[in-house]
Amino acid sequence: MRRIFDYLPLICFFFTIPLVAAGTENGDFLSLQKRLVGIFEENKDAIVHVKAAYQRLNEDGDPDIEVRMGTGFFISREGHILTNAVLASDADRVWVVHHGIEYPAKSFGDDKFNNLSLLQLNNLPGKFNFLHLTDSPDLPAIGTMVVRLSTPFELNPTPYLGLIAGQESGFGERKFPCTYIRTSIPRAVGEDGAPLLDLNGNLVGVQIGILKELQASYFLPTRAALRIRDDLLFSGKVTYGWIGFDVEEQNTIKDGMQIVLSRVYADTPAESAGMFPGDILVNIGDHTIKQVSDVRNAIFYTREGQFVSIKVKRDNEELDYNMRVTVKQFEELEEDIKLTQEFSKEDIE
Repeated sequence: MRRIFDYLPLICFFFTIPLVAAGTENGDFLSLQKRLVGIFEENKDAIVHVKAAYQRLNEDGDPDIEVRMGTGFFISREGHILTNAVLASDADRVWVVHHGIEYPAKSFGDDKFNNLSLLQLNNLPGKFNFLHLTDSPDLPAIGTMVVRLSTPFELNPTPYLGLIAGQESGFGERKFPCTYIRTSIPRAVGEDGAPLLDLNGNLVGVQIGILKELQASYFLPTRAALRIRDDLLFSGKVTYGWIGFDVEEQNTIKDGMQIVLSRVYADTPAESAGMFPGDILVNIGDHTIKQVSDVRNAIFYTREGQFVSIKVKRDNEELDYNMRVTVKQFEELEEDIKLTQEFSKEDIE
């Protein structure tokens, strides 16, 4: 069960709203309340419980069934559902509950690196809604009000109001493949995989991890979820672009922050093109490179076989390269996947 301080962000938020509203017309506060109710009513039929059964051997060597539960949501009329990979990946059986009725689900695959699974129902409910994945590169600004819709424990779809608290490309040793959204929203059992919406009702992310110390949650942006959805839907697996270099930040009084190649790997597009350690990244495709997160975002949205233009500065001279993206191999992702699972799996049972 949640402890009282798990609710402190929400309690503080709702005590703050009347103070803000006191300096405005009463109708403004009622309009906000009406909008929040509207978002829930418009989208609650897209939300499902997701349950996954795993057969394990107990201490006596006898088979035992472990059941995990979380949240998912429809993203198409054909019954495709997004949820978390730590919930549904490698399960012996997966099913969803919608309006109290159980539906068997099949898997289209998962992305353990970003903790996302794509499911589809064998039989569809008579009435359901779905959320739209959009290809917008813009993330909601820090301070934006957002609403998560989840199914905590065995409860019906439940709204939770919070704020966008950060946009980060890593936490501690964990390096995210793209910029994740951090919110002030905590997590309970059954809420993994929940969607996050803004006050316009637009889907802005999928819950994929938590920071227990801050009572906060991380969400994968919608654009990233769309990129992963496309891979899973059309090929059953997710592939990541690989150009073949590592980078580091270099900060000087004269030039300020620069992103410099710290290593160029052998037999990669970067080496074949003639890039060298010490080259300063200026652009990757349409992405201007000012920080490490810009590099991760630029490469995350590339595809195998795609040609990408890269501009670097070397000895005060700008050089342009055009190279074909290759695929990052699974063994190169294993450590990242391990950190993702540690980052995401707590409290999902």
